[in-house]
This record gives sequence, structure tokens and C-alpha cells, in this order.
Amino acid sequence: MTDKGKKSQDKHPKSPDAGPSQRYEDDNLLASRVVSADAGLPSPEHVEELRRQIESLNATIQAEQEKVAAYWDRLLRKEADLQNLQKRMQEEVEKTRKFAIDKFALELLEVQDSLEHGLNFAKNGQVEAQHLLEGMNMTHRILMNALEKQGIQIINPEGEAFNPAFHEAISVQETNDVPPNQVLAVVQKGYTLNNRLLRPARVVVSRAPAS
Repeated sequence: MTDKGKKSQDKHPKSPDAGPSQRYEDDNLLASRVVSADAGLPSPEHVEELRRQIESLNATIQAEQEKVAAYWDRLLRKEADLQNLQKRMQEEVEKTRKFAIDKFALELLEVQDSLEHGLNFAKNGQVEAQHLLEGMNMTHRILMNALEKQGIQIINPEGEAFNPAFHEAISVQETNDVPPNQVLAVVQKGYTLNNRLLRPARVVVSRAPAS
């Protein structure tokens, strides 16, 4: 056998008839490969720690979900309460609007009674001019009291400066007796409701004579 053939046999001694020493080396090589393959797996302690962390996160998520559900339920209840409150307020507004003039209507009925009383006397011929005037004055006082209780005030600006916010000039009269832009006469009284204009007073306003 040549030296080249011997070297080739020494380099690849993997025949089935290899000795115990060779088999021992092969087993060590296989074991090292198994250890290398298992080196990337976590240890049991690491796995247990990961399991505990996952359980803790799940418990936290569950607790937060329960809080969200509780807050959502509370929000829905508040929304329902708000809707009920708005409904009750609307009903109260409607009721107030419908029956707000109850007292005023009762006071106006006193005016009606006074007028009917005077008319009945007049029909029966049992009233004189003086009595009629007294009855009308009394009825007028009743009406004025009823209006004042509702915040209705008379605008009677005779002798005052003309105010376009509350007065309506229906005529202008030249005169030297009063300064210009004064109310000479009130043709029709105006009225305010709680300081808000209901109807302007219709007036005659002064103006300086043309030269």
C-alpha cells in the first residue's frame, strides 16, 4: 500500500469496525451538538417567571376592564338622569307657561265683575253720572293694580324730553313755550313689562319755530 493510501485511511476512519476510542469521540460530538441545540431554550425558572408575569398582566387587564365597565355604566346612568331632568324641566316650563297668568287672570276677573256691575246699574237706570264716574275710577284702579303686580308700568312722558327708545312721535309742533324736542302731549300712553318696552307712548313733540 502506498503512503497516499494510508493517509487517506487515517483521515476518514469512519468504517463500521472503528474501535472504542473512536466511538467515544463520536458520542461526545453528538452530545455537544444536542447541548448546543438546547442552549437557546429558556430555563424552567425563566418559564415560570414569564408565566407569573403573564398572569399578573391578565389580572391587571381584567381589573382595568372592570373599571371601564363601571365607568361606562355610571356614564349611562348620568346620561339617563340628565335626560330625565331635561324632560322634567321642559314639563315645568310648559306648565309655567300655561298657568303663569292664573293670578293675573283672577285679578282681571275683578275688573270684569266691576264693569258688569256698572253696566247692570246703567241698564236699570239706577246710575247717575257721578256714580258712573266713581265706578269707572274704581275699575281703573283695580286694573292698574293688576298690571303693576305683573310688572307692567305706564309710560306717560308729558313734559319730558323725547326718547325714541320709549316714545313714538306722531306729530311735531312748533312752539317757543318749551325747548325743542320736548313731549307736548301724550296721545296714547305706552307700557313696559319689567322695564322692557311693550308699547311706545305716542306723543306730540315740540320744535323751534322756523325763522
